[in-house]
Amino acid sequence: MLSFLSNKSDHPLANLKSAQQLLDHLSKTDAVEVLNEIGHWIEALIDPANEFRLDHQYAVLRMLDEAAHPYLLKIIHNYFAAIPPAEFQEKRLWAAMNAYFAFSELGYLHLIRGARDGGKGSSGFRDGVALICARGIYAASGRLECAAVRYAQLDPDLWIHLADFYDHAEISKCQDDQLSLYAGSKVTTTVSSLLASVLAWNASVVGSLTPLDLHIAKCLIGNMEKSFSTSEYLQEDSCLIFNLATPGSPLRLTGDGAMYPPSMRFANIGAPAVYLDNLLKTLSKNLVTEEMNLGVAYGAEEVAGVARSLAAYFQTRQPVKRPPRRKIKMSVSVLNGFFNMVEETNVDLNLNDPVSGNWEVEDISANGLRCVLPEGFAGSVKIGTLVGLQPEKALHWGVGIVRRLRRDEKNNLHVGVRILSNKIESVVLHGHDGVNADVDYPALLLDRTGEQSGESWMLMKQETFSINRSPTMKLDGLNYLLLPLSLIEKGVDFDLVRYRKMEQDSSGDDEY
Repeated sequence: MLSFLSNKSDHPLANLKSAQQLLDHLSKTDAVEVLNEIGHWIEALIDPANEFRLDHQYAVLRMLDEAAHPYLLKIIHNYFAAIPPAEFQEKRLWAAMNAYFAFSELGYLHLIRGARDGGKGSSGFRDGVALICARGIYAASGRLECAAVRYAQLDPDLWIHLADFYDHAEISKCQDDQLSLYAGSKVTTTVSSLLASVLAWNASVVGSLTPLDLHIAKCLIGNMEKSFSTSEYLQEDSCLIFNLATPGSPLRLTGDGAMYPPSMRFANIGAPAVYLDNLLKTLSKNLVTEEMNLGVAYGAEEVAGVARSLAAYFQTRQPVKRPPRRKIKMSVSVLNGFFNMVEETNVDLNLNDPVSGNWEVEDISANGLRCVLPEGFAGSVKIGTLVGLQPEKALHWGVGIVRRLRRDEKNNLHVGVRILSNKIESVVLHGHDGVNADVDYPALLLDRTGEQSGESWMLMKQETFSINRSPTMKLDGLNYLLLPLSLIEKGVDFDLVRYRKMEQDSSGDDEY
């Protein structure tokens, strides 16, 4: 913090030369310290007590932000590494990212609001308005991502800031100007396409993907950004609406012939199916190319899963009609993870205490339920977590997968669970478990009414399923050969799979 200096002419940020000297003397060995230091300089730069003209603030802010950007990218890549950082380092990296995005966003917001109010020196950066608004949107999107990876309650002012940046660009008639966001960037963008991509990312995946997959989705949408745009009028490829007058989360177009106010802006997505289709063809060859611009070497299978999620969203132009929900108040016992569920449902292994807690259900539908967990709850619940569920007075355990997480204004955690089955049964499979060729290993058989005759869904330990291996199973005194059909989903500690059951002749079995 530099505001203690009383002589404005001696302030280190009073001219570009002394500001550059500050940067030159920064220790470059720790990216977190660099970002923290530059963030505080930005705070000092826009402090009204220092009475810097707006054009001077623009010149220095641009210099500071340009210098910080390589360190910001390094932190982003380390945070979203294929192998997650240790907990202490994760918290340190997240705090540095979030703080810097906040400082730079407020710096650029200060400039456009100062220009709007006719502040001293505002005429000196008219040629830089597009860059100011684009970098402001970039910083705001960074804060959105920092909140999303923590499933945290979003600061509603962020939507107001995004609206301010875009509105100012429209007023200045520069929303479609091509620009390089930072020095060394290989691609150009516009304020219009940048805002549309941020809205599309938020609407398509936030709250429904893991933190790492959220980031991959953001990178992939960034690659499609040139086909995105924001417009004043409804277009054929319009997908989302965003109100500049009352900013909030973007909404899907309803397609019901609604009349929209003049303050409404439309996010247009072009033809993402073409890009995603070509991407999936490349990934099917186990190739992750530099052109994908991911910054980190992710596996082809991981990227393909995210690409398929985006394709499913963009292919459906209208809002998905969800099954009717019914309000209900009940408590369910919860098991967290595959192995706890095996332990609870296996009579021989049951230690009677793997229950991780009780959740209060708020509403249910034909294929899912929503629980609200109190403020401060963190636990180990994440997108993709496998959970066992046993309602009050129920005799059997059911199973589901956490599909959505969000926090409300009271910081309560809303957990959306897709129900796979209302009843599971512990079984033992015999064959190859992925490591040993002739072993018994546990699985959970899902009771699914209405499934095709002879087909069974099962949960198994992760990396156990193979399309080339057929284990055997004994159930209700009968022996079955299980012919593999498909791997439905791969989780952190489980494989969800489909088999075709074929009854085997058991006449030669020994009797006990």
